[in-house]
Amino acid sequence: MEEINTRVLSLDKRIRFAGVVTPMGEVIEGGFQEEAKPLIDQNKEQQLYLESLSAISSLREYSDSLGDLIYNITEYRKVILMTFPLKESKILCIFLFPGTDLMDIKNQVIRLIGSRY
Repeated sequence: MEEINTRVLSLDKRIRFAGVVTPMGEVIEGGFQEEAKPLIDQNKEQQLYLESLSAISSLREYSDSLGDLIYNITEYRKVILMTFPLKESKILCIFLFPGTDLMDIKNQVIRLIGSRY
């Protein structure tokens, strides 16, 4: 079975990076589009993943009242980060080029991951 990051990257060329992150902040599946390069060093990248995990965990506290958390978006000037909660307290982090149609990507990713992850 094809890894989730490869499947996500194939959805749209405006997706810079897709990776599955463990609760420890480690990327266990991940990769960049051919023309995309990392914007931050590996230590800062792992810290960003830990912060994303923390944000998802905090937002999940409201699920009883608001329903299941579906995704979270953080937008910077150079990149957009979409984070999707997965099973086993993992997350899917997707970095997009600015100007990407977020709703289209969101819908495609939700269809892709469904309840399998």
